[in-house]
Amino acid sequence: RVPSRSGSRESLLPLPPSAAELDLTGSDVIVRPVHGSIVGEKFCFQVIAGGRSRSFGCRSLAERDRWIENLRRTVQPNKDNCERLELALSLWVYEGRELPPRRRLRCHLLLDGTLLARTTAKAPGPDGSLFWGELFQLAALPPPARALTLSLCRDDQAAHPLASVTVPLAELAAARRPLERWYPLSGAGERAPALRVRGRYREVRVLPVVRYKELAEFITFHYRELCARLEPAIAVRHKEELAGALVRVLQSTGKAK
Repeated sequence: RVPSRSGSRESLLPLPPSAAELDLTGSDVIVRPVHGSIVGEKFCFQVIAGGRSRSFGCRSLAERDRWIENLRRTVQPNKDNCERLELALSLWVYEGRELPPRRRLRCHLLLDGTLLARTTAKAPGPDGSLFWGELFQLAALPPPARALTLSLCRDDQAAHPLASVTVPLAELAAARRPLERWYPLSGAGERAPALRVRGRYREVRVLPVVRYKELAEFITFHYRELCARLEPAIAVRHKEELAGALVRVLQSTGKAK
């Protein structure tokens, strides 16, 4: 057992007593990943149930994702037989300009008012410019999700944002490629600060598993021909994602280990 700023942090093999104490039978149970910038540790997730909350730490990203999936299946045993949305946000926070000088600043990322992640604290240069260059890969987000808010906060006064901007997720989802632009911040007085970010938001509608039966059979028996046809036709950046999807399908049908 390792102490943590977020409370108890335990490896989840087996399930710790503090998790067993939570009532996962209600309709308001939320299981979500927690970014390392919030709790100061990697591979954490949070369970909110019955007005109570517990945070847990895992030894790897794969272990964390496995526990999130297992707990969500405990909450919704018939998950595979229901249509659902899977939400993911990828966001580069590049830099800021015209920022207040001499103060260590962070950029907070909030989804519908809930803090998801934050950049490291840095002080702008004399000209008000500040470079972060940090990537945030936020998957398994709990639905619904409507708006992303970027808040500029002093490191020593995180509860009182200096300025902020709200980015409609529909704007990021509509772009065929990750959308990059400068976003002007409101509420900063005479200065006109702005943040340069690059983001992509995806909502994947997952159908009941029975609807994929024929597709799974086709991939199982014809994956070689499928790969040969797709390989020259798709961009390099999409090949890794496609390869991972094919491996997961073949693992589910017993064709791959």
